[in-house]
Amino acid sequence: MNLTFALNMNEMGLNPFIISLIVGSSLLFIIGFTKSSQENEYKKLMDSFINSEEEDED
Repeated sequence: MNLTFALNMNEMGLNPFIISLIVGSSLLFIIGFTKSSQENEYKKLMDSFINSEEEDED
């Protein structure tokens, strides 16, 4: 008894162009997120938050 379930790309409405668009967008998102995370480290964000609070108090 075969209980596997699968749809082929045509049944899902996908063609090679759409799949490559999805993969490309995913890679760009991952690369961009990694780059922005490295530039915006937690310590830098906390330091800027603390400095802005100190300026507001003056």
